[in-house]
Amino acid sequence: MTTLEIPTGPVQERPDGFEETPVQAGVLRDTLTAAGVELGEYEHRIIEWLAHWEWATVAVIASWVARAAASREPTPAIALPGRFDATPADIDQHLRRILAEDRYLLYQQAIGGTAATEAAQDLRGRVDGADIPGSPVSTDYVKGQTEGADYIDPTKGGGLYPSQLQCSRHDGGFGPCPGAPRCTPRNTPEDPS
Repeated sequence: MTTLEIPTGPVQERPDGFEETPVQAGVLRDTLTAAGVELGEYEHRIIEWLAHWEWATVAVIASWVARAAASREPTPAIALPGRFDATPADIDQHLRRILAEDRYLLYQQAIGGTAATEAAQDLRGRVDGADIPGSPVSTDYVKGQTEGADYIDPTKGGGLYPSQLQCSRHDGGFGPCPGAPRCTPRNTPEDPS
């Protein structure tokens, strides 16, 4: 993410360098997440505020968090889902443990965008040739289907899909997380957390 180093020991001199605000916010979020800190809505706003400070300040704060986390006893290993028997919900929960919410949403959007593009191409393929003279399908229908496919296709200016973080811990399937960006699971017999 950053080309600058986060100090790994006591800082004796002002760290040099410059990073853009979004990069600094990512450094702070990633450092806190790696340290096992669960972040609330207000804390995300504080990260955005701190990210506007100069790199020297952000680097020292990130260094404190990383060094404090490194000095703790290691947490027990996380049981990884099996390669051949993991369910989509297992994979979702694993990725939520190891990725910050904004990074996980980008991952979901990469997959969702590819799926939306593929679906739009399929829709365009179904109407190709339907405007042949004598075809029972009208030109207006073909135009409408093509415009609809272009509207949702991310490669043609469509939106990012999914537009918000999807979660497997609610209502028995994937859907928008009601607590996004942080998951707030409901207590269910399948998920007693």
